[in-house]
Amino acid sequence: MLGVIRGQIARGDTAGAIARARALVAAGPGAPAAQLALGDALAFAGRYPEAAGVYARAADLSFDEPTMLRLVDALGRAGRAQDAAASLALYLSQNPQSLTGLRLLGHWQVASGDWDKAIETLEGVRRRVGNRDGGVLSDLALAYAGSDDGAIAVRYGNAAYSLAPMSAAAADAYGVALAASGNVGGARQLLDKAVRLAPGDAVIGGHRRQLG
Repeated sequence: MLGVIRGQIARGDTAGAIARARALVAAGPGAPAAQLALGDALAFAGRYPEAAGVYARAADLSFDEPTMLRLVDALGRAGRAQDAAASLALYLSQNPQSLTGLRLLGHWQVASGDWDKAIETLEGVRRRVGNRDGGVLSDLALAYAGSDDGAIAVRYGNAAYSLAPMSAAAADAYGVALAASGNVGGARQLLDKAVRLAPGDAVIGGHRRQLG
């Protein structure tokens, strides 16, 4: 049944997937996999508030990493940032060594402008995973740029961009880092590229507009 539901989602038959998933939940309300299937179908249909509620029920049954990621994402997309943060904090309180959870926490700290805490979180992750995680390096570049340490920001931005030169996030982070170091010309080139790679990204567009 789970395979059928996922096949329906892949084909875009969200109504059919939701109906079948609801039937599966009714048959086995204590099965986390059934709850996740329904949440996935609702999320694919863009019904994030409903999906968040279903994922929360799945988390009550088994609060593992895949469930946490789904729940936090759905809450964020439903405009419930505080609830998403609380869910992530609860997961990390139970799994303090979770690299995935810590990566997500660091990313959110960057997004909220909490530069010092972001640096602390992300440097801890980097020490464990090394310098081959482009997402961590990009977020570190943004965090150091935000804290007015342009030299370190450029080092991390360059490392992230070297790993993934066609990544909009890496180009954006490197551009922001260059701007923080005073290299406006280089920043403009990188941010222009980031906008071309992700024209609909509001955060990247904002960084480019700030540069002038």
